[in-house]
Amino acid sequence: MALSVSELVAELRRAVEGQVGEQVVVGEVGSCKPASSGHVYFTIKDEKAQLDCVMYKFQAAASRVVLQEGMKVELFGKATVYEGRGRLQFTVTRVREAGLGELQARFEALKRKLAAEGLFDAEGKLELPPFPKSVGLITSATGAVIQDMRHVFERRAPWIKVFLLPVQVQGAGAEFGIASAVRAWGRFDEFGLPPVDLLIVARGGGSLEDLWCFNEEVVARAIAECPVPVVSAVGHETDFTIADFVADLRAPTPTAAVELVTPDGPALAAWLEDCGERVKRRLYQVCERADLMLGLLVQRKFKSPLDVLNPFIQRLDDLEYEWEDAWQKRLQSGYDWLDRMELELKARHPKQFCRMMGERLDGLEVRLKSAAAQRFAVASGALELLAAQVEARSPQETLKRGYALVQGEDGRLVRDAEQVPEGARLRVSLARGKMSVVRREEGGEAAEGEELRPVGV
Repeated sequence: MALSVSELVAELRRAVEGQVGEQVVVGEVGSCKPASSGHVYFTIKDEKAQLDCVMYKFQAAASRVVLQEGMKVELFGKATVYEGRGRLQFTVTRVREAGLGELQARFEALKRKLAAEGLFDAEGKLELPPFPKSVGLITSATGAVIQDMRHVFERRAPWIKVFLLPVQVQGAGAEFGIASAVRAWGRFDEFGLPPVDLLIVARGGGSLEDLWCFNEEVVARAIAECPVPVVSAVGHETDFTIADFVADLRAPTPTAAVELVTPDGPALAAWLEDCGERVKRRLYQVCERADLMLGLLVQRKFKSPLDVLNPFIQRLDDLEYEWEDAWQKRLQSGYDWLDRMELELKARHPKQFCRMMGERLDGLEVRLKSAAAQRFAVASGALELLAAQVEARSPQETLKRGYALVQGEDGRLVRDAEQVPEGARLRVSLARGKMSVVRREEGGEAAEGEELRPVGV
C-alpha cells in the first residue's frame, strides 16, 4: 500500500523520536540565526557531520548562554523530524558551555573530600573581631573591585588601616599566588607584612572558568590553615566556590564583605554622641538634686544627726511594713493555689472519672439500642419490600399469568422458532405441570393417521 509524503514523514518522525528521543549532544555551533519570533535556529557540527537545531522562544529567553558561531556547547534536547520540510533536526531545551560538566564534577568531588575531612565544620571557624583595627586585602590591584571596597572602608570606618597584597585572581597559576598570599599573611612576621586582624579574599563576578582558581584544593587548604580569620568575597550572590565553604565567613560580594567586617562609623558616632548627651543630662540632674538637698539642710540648721536620718529611718519602717504585707499576700496566694489544686485533684480522682465514664457508657448504650432497633425496623421493611418485588418477578408468577417455558431436547430455552427443526420434540413448562410436543410448521397438516397432540406429560 503506497504512503503519502506526509504519512511517510510522520512515520519517520515517530521512528526518530522513539528510537533516539532525548539526548545530550556536544559540538561546535555553526551558523546561528535568531528569528524575529524569538526562536533561535542554528547548526551543531563536528569534524564529520552537522545537524540542524532549533531552540524555541521561552527556552532561548531563559538560557544564560548566548550562542555564537564557533562556540563549543552541550545541547540538551530531543531528536525529531520537522514534518514541514521532512528534515532531521534537534529541538534544544537547555544549553551549557562545553567543559562545564567536567568542572562541576571536579567541584563536587573536592567539596565532598574536604567536607569529609571537616574543613567546612562550624567548630573550626574563627570568630571575627567586632572592631578590627587593620584589615588585609588579597585581590587584584586593578579593576573596580578594589576601588569599590576602598570607598566603603572610607565611608564606614576611615580609622581602619587597610593593606593590599595584590595577586592574580584569574587564569592559569592564579591559585598558587592566592594560596601563597594567604599563607604569607598567616606568618606576617616572617614575610615582613604588617599584622592584621582579618583577611578578605575578594574577586568580582564571572563565569565558572573565571572563578575556578578559588575552587582549587591549594587555596582551600591555605585558608583552612590560616591563623587569621578569613572572609571569602568571590563573585556575586549566586556564585559559590570552595573558598566560600572553607573561609570563616562568606560574603555575597566584595563590598558586602567590607560592610560585614566593619562597624558603621556614622551610626557609631551618632550613638556615642547620644550617650554623651545622656551622661551630661544625668550629671546635671544629680548635681541639681544634691544642691537642693544641701540648701534644705542649711536652712533647717539641724541640731542632731538624727534630724537627717529620721526620714530615712521612717522610709525603712515603711518598707518593712510593705514587705510584711507582700509576704502575707504571697503566702495567702499560695494557700489559695493549694486549695484549688486539691479541688481539681478530687475532681480528677479515678473514682470520679469512672463514675462519669459509667454514666456516659449508660447513655451510649441507650442510644445504641434505640439506633439498632430503628435500623432493624428500617431494614426489615426494606427486606419485605424487596421480597415482594422478587416474588412478583419470579418465573412461577410469570407462568401463572399464562406464559410458558419451552425447552429443546438439549434442555436449553427456545427463543426463536427458526432455531428448532421440524419434528423436534419440545418440552413445555406451564404454571401447573409440564408436557412434551412435536414441532410442526405453522399451517402444516399432520400425517395420515397422526393427530396433533402432546406426546407426553
